[in-house]
Amino acid sequence: MIQFFRKIRQNLLLEGQTGKYLKYALGEIVLVVIGILIALQINNLNENSKQKRQANNYKQTLITELKVDLMSLDQLDTLCRKMQGDINDYISYFKKPDKEIGVVIQEMDKVTYYGDFYQSRAYTIDDIINTGNLELFSKEIKHAILELKATQEFYEKNREEVVQHWVLSNLEFENAVDMLSFYDLSDVEAKNLNDWRLDLKSDQYRLFNNRALSLLRTYYFRTDQNHKMKQSIEKLLTELEQE
Repeated sequence: MIQFFRKIRQNLLLEGQTGKYLKYALGEIVLVVIGILIALQINNLNENSKQKRQANNYKQTLITELKVDLMSLDQLDTLCRKMQGDINDYISYFKKPDKEIGVVIQEMDKVTYYGDFYQSRAYTIDDIINTGNLELFSKEIKHAILELKATQEFYEKNREEVVQHWVLSNLEFENAVDMLSFYDLSDVEAKNLNDWRLDLKSDQYRLFNNRALSLLRTYYFRTDQNHKMKQSIEKLLTELEQE
């Protein structure tokens, strides 16, 4: 094809038809430019189609992952609220002026630590952000993704401090008691060990109650985390499912 056009130009020059040659050359340039523009348009259409498919794949995966996260948060939230209720029951009873030692000892069993914090399974969010593919989405979805990520990072940053308070209060308590008198002993055996639980004014009770309050704080932290995470996830899900 190139040789065909070149032959036409050569014939026009040999025949001295310079004006026609220039017009023909100009027309040839226009055709080339049009061809390039068409090729670019086709390439852009293909690229846009590829990006739409990729964005749609991201959306479907994210929706699935976020729904799993919501289920996990609901389960953890139920557990955290139960733990809060149990610890508050113990604290409320201990504050009673007419409390009985036997009941206090029974209520102490409610002060237990459950270490399962919320961990997101929405790994696609990190992939979207780290690969720069955030630009595939609308402004609303981008904002919702970044808001969810910021919420996750906030609680990750503060979680260590909350857990550290619990660990330190627990260590302080354990270092102050004979653990044999605290676990798996009958009342008779405990009395033979001069069980501190029989003295409601003992320093060990003070440390145990500090431990209970520290543990309660971790559960309140988790409840707050679960609530804020659910809000951010539900907002992102709404944006994803609307498009």
